[in-house]
Amino acid sequence: MRRFDFGRELLKVLAIVTMVMDHVGHILYPDLLFLQMIGRLSFPIFAYLIVLGVESTKKPLKYMATLLLFAVFSQFPYFLAFGIEPFEHLNILFSLLLSAMTLYFYDKRSPIALFPLLASMILPTEGSYYVVLTAIGMKLLKDTPKLGALVLFALNLQFLLLSSEIHTQIQILSLFAIPLIFLHIKNKLKKEILIPENSFVYSLRKYFFYVFYPLHLALLFFINMSFV
Repeated sequence: MRRFDFGRELLKVLAIVTMVMDHVGHILYPDLLFLQMIGRLSFPIFAYLIVLGVESTKKPLKYMATLLLFAVFSQFPYFLAFGIEPFEHLNILFSLLLSAMTLYFYDKRSPIALFPLLASMILPTEGSYYVVLTAIGMKLLKDTPKLGALVLFALNLQFLLLSSEIHTQIQILSLFAIPLIFLHIKNKLKKEILIPENSFVYSLRKYFFYVFYPLHLALLFFINMSFV
């Protein structure tokens, strides 16, 4: 039997729903800015879920290998859906993989943690270093809430101070995800149940996002090609 954190799954569902809204806004309705504004809630929740994933996994290498496998698999529908060159940008799963690597070595107090952070600055990953630093901020938010909140605020403030583009400035709205995440940190959303490790529910919970991510991009690509 494995413990099943229902509150964690609620956050995952919210992250997926807001991600889809963001991608629908980017790909199908770029003039509807409010879709992308709502979509700003998605990534910080995923960053927090990566923190939980690294902390809770018993097989960190398998966890990161799964991220890598689906990152590679998702790259094809990713560049088609967003209308870019195949390796112009690497999809968000690559960014989350670098975040997981950083957090794993950070927990071990190893200087190796700097290498995936540097890689996020060099490789054309979606979100670049911002993704990895957000994951670090979420780790701090969980362990040292005041420091974590300050780091996340400072990290997102750059989008208001350094850009005049509204599509960039709205990234500041990602800070609205912090109260939801803080509810989970304070166990206000946490509700644990036991489920069999070999059950369909456990497998669905474990792999749903990995499969859903490339599938929803492929669907948006076909909708865009067929109807827009």
